Amino acid sequence: MRAVILIIGFLIATKLLFAQVNIDIPQPYGENFIESELIESVSILPLDIEKYGLITADMEMKVDGNDYFILDNKKTQCVYHFNAEGKLVNTICIEKEKADENLPDLNNPAWYSLNPYKKHIELYRFENSTIYRHNYDGELVGKTRLESTPSDFIRDKNGLYWLYTGWNNSETQFRLIKANEAGNVVSRELRLVTKCTPTEGFSFFANPQRILFWEILNNEVYAIEGNSIKTLYQFNFGSHNLPRDYHTSRQEESFTIINQNGYYGIKKVIENENFTYFFLNYTSMEQREMFHVLHNKKSNEVKVYTENSSIAAFDKAQYLTNDNELIFLVSPRQVRRLLSSGTDFIPASFADLTDEISNYRNPVLLKIKISDSLQQNEAPAEDYYFDESGGGDNEYFD
Repeated sequence: MRAVILIIGFLIATKLLFAQVNIDIPQPYGENFIESELIESVSILPLDIEKYGLITADMEMKVDGNDYFILDNKKTQCVYHFNAEGKLVNTICIEKEKADENLPDLNNPAWYSLNPYKKHIELYRFENSTIYRHNYDGELVGKTRLESTPSDFIRDKNGLYWLYTGWNNSETQFRLIKANEAGNVVSRELRLVTKCTPTEGFSFFANPQRILFWEILNNEVYAIEGNSIKTLYQFNFGSHNLPRDYHTSRQEESFTIINQNGYYGIKKVIENENFTYFFLNYTSMEQREMFHVLHNKKSNEVKVYTENSSIAAFDKAQYLTNDNELIFLVSPRQVRRLLSSGTDFIPASFADLTDEISNYRNPVLLKIKISDSLQQNEAPAEDYYFDESGGGDNEYFD
């Protein structure tokens, strides 16, 4: 009898560990982000930027502990590396090359990725479909030429590349391709037959345990662990889920369909051992909404917060620290607009921020500490967010 009980307990624990979390976006929308109980304290870290406009708040930032990396994909095509004090450590660039005298200089790194396992910054160029690997000191340590063009890419702790190709990629029907360090394809995963508008975007986040993978128009978030790809979260957008005929509609038609109906996009997913954070956009011909979603892994509670999209002072969080701090790359001007707009109640945690942030013109790192009250919740008696019957991909996915 005791052995049976132990086996049942093990199966239940395993089931909960890999259970899919379903998240509903409420109608009407949730609590205002800046007015929410989520925020315990706020601080800023100015960045050591001499030239105004070199870094902008809409740039993609990647973080490894106290190392912050920001890619300027507009002018310099370089990655700027800042330390814990906001000081510029170095600038990582790819030297211009000429593959042929009749071809233009290669000077546009389209994507970049952080490899926390080997402490590498990796930049990808469309022109020669090559990844350039640099250590954090900026030294070039290797190159990999790819067989397929990625929309985004990341390297796992085993040294293998995961390449996301997007939807309706002209080169392949497989959304995920796994390749070795030489760029040779190891496997192709998650086939999608579609005629829709080609869609791509940032899609990966890595921590020591696993890789999170999402797609901007898909309502699922996956966990990649070893060779396993499992649905971890599934969003229910109600009447704004993608229509059943989306993938059978041609490009122009599918684009018109979702813009008329309105659609949600998953723009960012990050996690630590306590929380998973999501940033979502809702877009239609008439409106745009922004959402910060927080899943408490200890209590399985989900919180959905809206942001004033007419100002968009915060936009997406770029990182979630082990101390439960959300880190945003923000424009001081937009934050000042929000704090002085009169449209939102400004909590006490922001009281001293107005004067401090007025000292800066260039973007700063805004750190929001998640309230202890959200961290101390007990697990509910029932699992409201787990659903064993979650269907995963629809009929167009293989």
